[in-house]
Amino acid sequence: MSFQSLHFLLFLCVVFALNRHFLQRLDARKNVLLAASYYFYMCWDWRYAGLLLLMSAVNFVAGRGIEDSATPRGRKRWLAFALAVSLGVLACFKYLNFFIDSAARLAASFGFEADLPVLQLLLPVGISFFTFQSLSYTLDIFRGRERATASFRDFALFVAFFPTVLSGPITRARQFLPQLEQPLPDSRERAEEGLVLILRGFVKKMAFADVLAVQLVNPAFASPADYSPLFLLVAVYAFTFQLYMDLSGYTDIARGVAKLLGFELPANFDRPYQALSVSNFWQRWHTSMSGFFRDYLYFGVGGSRHGNVYVNLYITFIAIGCWHGAGWNFVLYGVIHGSCVCFDRWRRGRREARGLPAEPQGAAARLVAMLLTFQVVALSRILFRAPDLDSAAAYVAAMLQPLAAGAAHLSAPFTAVGLATLLVAVLLHYLPPRLFEHAARGYLRAPVVLQGGALAGLALVLLAFSSGGASFIYFQF
Repeated sequence: MSFQSLHFLLFLCVVFALNRHFLQRLDARKNVLLAASYYFYMCWDWRYAGLLLLMSAVNFVAGRGIEDSATPRGRKRWLAFALAVSLGVLACFKYLNFFIDSAARLAASFGFEADLPVLQLLLPVGISFFTFQSLSYTLDIFRGRERATASFRDFALFVAFFPTVLSGPITRARQFLPQLEQPLPDSRERAEEGLVLILRGFVKKMAFADVLAVQLVNPAFASPADYSPLFLLVAVYAFTFQLYMDLSGYTDIARGVAKLLGFELPANFDRPYQALSVSNFWQRWHTSMSGFFRDYLYFGVGGSRHGNVYVNLYITFIAIGCWHGAGWNFVLYGVIHGSCVCFDRWRRGRREARGLPAEPQGAAARLVAMLLTFQVVALSRILFRAPDLDSAAAYVAAMLQPLAAGAAHLSAPFTAVGLATLLVAVLLHYLPPRLFEHAARGYLRAPVVLQGGALAGLALVLLAFSSGGASFIYFQF
């Protein structure tokens, strides 16, 4: 069920109408939303709805078991059960083939013939997101930060809630379950804000992310040897903004749909390419995911209080890299970001020991820090976009060729729209947020006729830019 499809639009209209109809009948409303969420997920692949139900059941039972256990050993056993099943299922579907292939290559490097079978397992869409969302509940109960819910239906809806099940934002139980127990007051303003978020999300996806992919990113990564180093560098920057527009666009749509249904979801981005360091970047980028790794892995292995803080940071960032995909390119992606964050921490410590501010203060210094951070983030994304480490190496090798090689490709006609789109994307990212807030308020204050006309005009523009309803990038995770 593509978000850009008529199917999704009709689905959303039906769910919204039923949600409004049962607004005062809480049990019926929850039943409708749960059924709609499972229907939505099964439209992607009905075979894996059982996995969604399994994750919900395992963590619900484990949460109750932890809360009811009278001894620390019993609590640990229930937690181990939830971790073993949840992470075991995730590892099986997402990493088993990677482990088999790596073992075969290792054996071959020692001169042994290894023809190990590769299991053809289709990765269930959104498995990383709903696994982590359900596990956060169990871990919070174990740490005493959350009480176990008595309603399996509420918990199942929390895990499967259709706006978030595919690509987040990863919502904590304490953020969502109270809204099921005590719904937020019905609010026209919230619904209007939701509509604006949905429109903004579709603009990001269809007018920016998809255009950058078709015009610049896909051609460059499909055959880097055919293009000039300058074009390949532009394509790397284009992918950096494509990824941001794609995932933040999905987040806007998810949060907007949730608002239409009467729920509030956490924000997920804070102008990440305005970061002054790689550490600051991870405080702004996909914060629900980075926050999960910080709270449950980094602090879990000791954080800055137990063990070596730099080792703990490397463990965390390698895990973040592997979460994004099963391949050595993602491992290296995590190592690079972990190294930068370790360097940031060491540098801040040295500056503070000398009585200097931890971050650059002058406008020029902040600009240089922002540009350097963006270069690190953008160039490391070659590892993110390339299908494997060899492809990433080939792309980098093509970028390092003499500038004259293939330079004519930069002026090829198909890049004009892509370059213009990239420039607008950059401009919008660095404009003050208040300009967008004023524009949204202006739209909401306009007469209904003008709002409808603007909506129809925007729909026509998006259809003109549409590239066939490409899936969101993070659906593969």
